Amino acid sequence: MSPSKTGASKGSSDPAESSKEKPGEDELVANLERKAHGRSVPKGLKIGGYIQAQYQTSGLSEDQIQQGGAPINQDRFLVRRGRIRFDHGWDWASASLELDANTVRGVNVGIRRAEGALLYRGSDDDQAPPLVALSIGVMDIPFGHELAESARSRHFMERSLGSLALFPTEPDVGAKVAGAVSFLRYGVAVMNGEPLDDSGFPRDPNKAKDIIGRVGVEVPATGALTVFGGSSFAKGTGFHPGQEARKDTLVWRDLDENGTVSGLSEISSIPGAAASPSENYQRWALGLDVGASLQTSLGVSKLYAEGFLASNYDRGFAPADPVVTGIDVRHTGGYVAALQDITKYGLVGFRAGFYDPNADVLESTGGRILPRTQTVVTLSPLVGFVLRDRAKLLAQYDFVLDHLGRDASGVPADAKNDQFTLRLQVEL
Repeated sequence: MSPSKTGASKGSSDPAESSKEKPGEDELVANLERKAHGRSVPKGLKIGGYIQAQYQTSGLSEDQIQQGGAPINQDRFLVRRGRIRFDHGWDWASASLELDANTVRGVNVGIRRAEGALLYRGSDDDQAPPLVALSIGVMDIPFGHELAESARSRHFMERSLGSLALFPTEPDVGAKVAGAVSFLRYGVAVMNGEPLDDSGFPRDPNKAKDIIGRVGVEVPATGALTVFGGSSFAKGTGFHPGQEARKDTLVWRDLDENGTVSGLSEISSIPGAAASPSENYQRWALGLDVGASLQTSLGVSKLYAEGFLASNYDRGFAPADPVVTGIDVRHTGGYVAALQDITKYGLVGFRAGFYDPNADVLESTGGRILPRTQTVVTLSPLVGFVLRDRAKLLAQYDFVLDHLGRDASGVPADAKNDQFTLRLQVEL
């Protein structure tokens, strides 16, 4: 397997290529990975893969275990992603299979992508995105810029906190119509809307499906400047599981810790309850992303931003359940990011992101009900050494600013949860 067939585009870290560039045969798989929207479908069999191994530290790490035995330590070496991907394109169809292995929570091997498609190219150029393609299977979710960008070409270690909260995992199971018309990029999908869990893709608990889509543009303004952006939407139905029936129960609390029942004061009863039915609730999200890249003698300069407004869509940070709270929960989030090549061997970047899991949360302070902020701000500087088409060594420090901790007097304070990651990515 030739490394040049699996690496990132030569001399560019940008997902939006110059209109004057026409990739050769050895860069076709890289195009599939690099472009966040409107990926090409080359004919023939293409094989690619990569390994991301890293060391990470966190201010939350302790040499203790949680209830249930899970360790709290987060200072460790791990394989974040080890992936191999097979793509085969024909005149009117394509198939993609990508497998992932990692050690994030023990050794896990699973499907990252298993997608079949019928397509209409609109031209004989198989390096251009098809005009229209109907895909069914395990695939990317068409929302925003960051979510659709491949982890292989993304330089920042992980997606921003807001993106991870709404979409804890990047793939989902469903059907999608996507394509490109000139500079227009579009994609609309009907999906289960259930993130992966430790057992893989869970069974969808309700018959309603999430409708998720993005419409955007990718415009080569000049030979060196490319502008891109789009708007996204998601609308779906969440699920609140019902409660099983339970019997009356007696509970003994050994208040004096003498190992025997010392009186009726140590015995209490928990009344039984009838079963309660499961309930559905509505959730939605709207997003906007915009960016530009510029090719200079120093390398590629890229500046991009994304923001969203959502209701009841948090499933990864502080999962929303309006059936329990009795009210809909609003979320807001976004980020601004910049990347700069330093010749063909160096890279620097910075991302500033924020996420508010509940814009309407209140708390009682001094007998008064006051608004309370749960906004988390993350500042992430990045530096890297890059061997194009071969490997990259990246270091990122995340300054996490929030009010999720408490000081000695119980006042909300910044939690000590900064983290550092050193990652080596090597192409197969």
